[in-house]
Amino acid sequence: MRVSLIGLPRSGKTTIFNAATRGKVAVGDFGSRAGTNVGVARVPDARLAPLADMFKPERVVPAEITYVDTPGPPPGQEAAPLFSGEAVTLLQKADAILHVVRDFDNPAAPHPKGSVDPWRDLDAVGFDLLFADIALIDKRIQRITEGLRGAKAADRDASLRDVEVLKAIQAELEAGTPMRARSLADPERRALRDTFLVSTLPYLVALNVDEADLPRTAELETDLAGRVTGPKTGSAVIAGKLEMELGQMSEGEEAEFRASLGAGEPGLQRIIRMCYQSAGLISFLTVGPDEVRAWTITDGMPAQKAAGRVHSDIERGFIRAEVAAYDDLVRAGGLVEAKKAGVLRSEGRDYIVRDGDVINFLFSV
Repeated sequence: MRVSLIGLPRSGKTTIFNAATRGKVAVGDFGSRAGTNVGVARVPDARLAPLADMFKPERVVPAEITYVDTPGPPPGQEAAPLFSGEAVTLLQKADAILHVVRDFDNPAAPHPKGSVDPWRDLDAVGFDLLFADIALIDKRIQRITEGLRGAKAADRDASLRDVEVLKAIQAELEAGTPMRARSLADPERRALRDTFLVSTLPYLVALNVDEADLPRTAELETDLAGRVTGPKTGSAVIAGKLEMELGQMSEGEEAEFRASLGAGEPGLQRIIRMCYQSAGLISFLTVGPDEVRAWTITDGMPAQKAAGRVHSDIERGFIRAEVAAYDDLVRAGGLVEAKKAGVLRSEGRDYIVRDGDVINFLFSV
């Protein structure tokens, strides 16, 4: 899964990136630096350790999320649109958007708008995302219009219908309705066939607060959840600077220090769960003496398609899947025992994989 981080300059976006990936990228005005930060975070999965104890594999491989820290506008150009050119291209490659919203004071990093107002910034960046889609549709309409010259009558009529459909979608975007809020009808899909709208992506918001505000987390999250609504959305309160500092510790030190602070579950773990839920993702597991591994797929994916996540040859030569639910396998104590207990079953290519299924694929190529 690929998640693009967005936000106004000095919102703490790179801080959150470091916290998520245990990275050490210098924080500050990222817009003044060239390039894009890319990092990988392991997806916490409590099921892996018991399976590792059971199968004693050479390695344990959790699922991963790739975070992309997108650069903002250069200093002095903060009023320019956040999303144009390369920034839009990066978003179009993402599976979800994580919007970091500033809710902390720091005189050393003055807010580009002159004051800290998270709800103002939430609305402003949300509008910029919609505006990016409006601009993409403008380009699509322009391409269609240019292609009308010399077109056959039937093709011309179809193109003109596409333009009318695109203008109707633009009107919805201008009214504040992102495309993730509804399904596209067939005429809309045809009209947009060469254009990917960023507002179709799952949209997550991390309210970046100071450590001193953590006691207000429940209150803030209630307020935030009331503002970030609709399908494929999620939100959480994160003390970004604290999470980044904790992320530089070893896992043992982090757990001890977190307990002493009463900081509870890492905020970035909540973000990961939101990413999965908003994008409709689940994990299945494979086990053996070589590795125990979690694989990310879309919820509702059939077994043969899921096999392709492991290797394209397995999908092509799929015969059947031997499947046990994680809880059933752990209770049985192993694959042999699970088979004896009748909880290791054989499934065909159309079986819908469930979260936590432990699967062995049989194939022939």
